[in-house]
Amino acid sequence: MGALWSTYRPLLAAPWQMQRNASPPAFYIGWGLSGLGFALALGLSLWLARPELSWRLAALILSCGLIVPWLISFNSLLAQNHPNAARLVPGHVKRLRSVAVLSYLLVSVLCASLLASQFPGGQAWLQGLALALFLLALAARWVQLWFWGTLILSAMPWWGKSMPAMMVWSALLAWHQGQAWSLSLVLLLLLSWGLAGLIQAGGGQHVRQFQARQKWRRLFESQSLGLATHAQINAPMDRLAQVFRWMQPLWMRRVLRQARPTPASVMARLDLVSLGQAHWTCQLSSATVLLALLVLVFGTMGWGRPEFWAGLTQHGTMGLSFGLSSMCLGVLLTVPANLYRSRREQALLMLLPGMPRGRELNRLLARRLLCQLLLAVGVTLLLCAALQSLPEPRALNWLGVHLCLAYLMIGCVMLLRDWSRESQPGNYRALLPFLAALLMVAALQGLQWLGLPIQAQIGLVILLVLALTVYRWRRLVLGAAQAMPVGRWA
Repeated sequence: MGALWSTYRPLLAAPWQMQRNASPPAFYIGWGLSGLGFALALGLSLWLARPELSWRLAALILSCGLIVPWLISFNSLLAQNHPNAARLVPGHVKRLRSVAVLSYLLVSVLCASLLASQFPGGQAWLQGLALALFLLALAARWVQLWFWGTLILSAMPWWGKSMPAMMVWSALLAWHQGQAWSLSLVLLLLLSWGLAGLIQAGGGQHVRQFQARQKWRRLFESQSLGLATHAQINAPMDRLAQVFRWMQPLWMRRVLRQARPTPASVMARLDLVSLGQAHWTCQLSSATVLLALLVLVFGTMGWGRPEFWAGLTQHGTMGLSFGLSSMCLGVLLTVPANLYRSRREQALLMLLPGMPRGRELNRLLARRLLCQLLLAVGVTLLLCAALQSLPEPRALNWLGVHLCLAYLMIGCVMLLRDWSRESQPGNYRALLPFLAALLMVAALQGLQWLGLPIQAQIGLVILLVLALTVYRWRRLVLGAAQAMPVGRWA
């Protein structure tokens, strides 16, 4: 047993060691708070929920606590599946496949047992979870499947009622009702074989797919760390990304055509270079495309179907409120990283005629960032308030509005700072806005539970934001060194 454990222990410990070595604060803070959140959710479900619901919530929470580490471990196995090691290290591929299949079967059985003990369905939980984990593994292997999977699921009302889909579903349902054990066995064998096939054994195709996956990984890391990247994923994805920033080229041509040696013109050109994807044109372009897609999809699905709109207002407004409020995160998460990434370009742009300097540059930069934040929060706040005004969604309890208010206060802290001392963004820095937002939303939900009207809550937050803005403006905007190039005194 000791020899077996020593053989497979490095493979299992690799993801946690890589995360710890990459950023120890992010590792300990992130996983510590995640464990605390899971424990808190489990304790609250057992304490506050009704007895018949508490154990069901506990089963769901424990299942999520098993699936998330498994997905992280499987991503690590894919990263360890290097083409050179697959050809040159004896037994390397076999060990990777063994760990992947055994962990997959163990997590599927444990989660299915937990859910089947509290929910009706029996072996359907094992079959469904085995299929769901396999699809997650496919999406981890090919990242672009997240996009195509979303499109397929959104089109389910059309292809789900087609004759081939109905025939396959009827055959599987009859098999499950007649011989559930045989269906589970065949499904587990087939999916385990398919999962093992995701661990490749070398060759030209393995090299190409491994390099493509490394491009995605470097792209995500560079975006989170604020590093410059010019990686081209593939032509279709690049063209799709241009759709979500359709407004930026139009604005750039306008700004360059009307370029003048004035502070406003120079700052407009500086924003295009220094903010990158965090520029207001990119944020507004993404919002318009997403909202247009939502209107198109929901309009098509609900055409002539009043019951669809009733179900959407009753069950879908929670997800819509979260999605709309997340539009504010683009300003909070990407502005510091992009400003740090473009610090070399900022050093050149400081030579432009008419470039403001010193306190004047700090004032103009802070004003432009605050205007972008207020625009994003204001539009999102109106949309979330409109969702709350629908007749059905009383369960929302102004959650989307509370998220917008939390992002407003956090944005004042993140955008009004001494940019000259800004250090390189780390992974743990991305956790702080989420944690602060959760704490503030919990406080606002508590005020809502105590009976404080939403108008009073908005007024209270606005007063706090004004006081915080005045304090940080005087100390960190007017009293700090010149903001650009960002990070030169870090």
